Amino acid sequence: AAGIAQQVIFTGRVPHAEVQRYYELIDVLAYPRLPIRLTELVTPLKPLEAMAQGRMLVASDVGGHRELIRHGETGFLFRAGDADALAAAIDELLARRQRWPEIRQRARRFVEVERTWATSVARYREVYRRALARCDRSPSI
Repeated sequence: AAGIAQQVIFTGRVPHAEVQRYYELIDVLAYPRLPIRLTELVTPLKPLEAMAQGRMLVASDVGGHRELIRHGETGFLFRAGDADALAAAIDELLARRQRWPEIRQRARRFVEVERTWATSVARYREVYRRALARCDRSPSI
């Protein structure tokens, strides 16, 4: 990986007030997560932020990412824990640079339509309604 230091920046923790500025500097956000219980169950916010900002996203195929990303349509997925698969996904993304505008548009649209507070409340309302029904309680939601 000769010369990678000139092309990749590992920022560490970024203060919230500076997040927007950092997103403006990003061409591609690589988001590798290992397949553990947490990453299979929890949907992370950083990929959503990147999608909303129109940034290209490469992410491991853990549950939380599969919920957000359609490979080749709203971002690119790779096999979790596999560095070669990550490199291949980045190569694939770079090879499709002419499609970036439509991928960015679809990703942003997904966030705007599917990840609003109203959509989330409706989804969770139904989850809670079913959970309460299992407990033989009448939901008052």
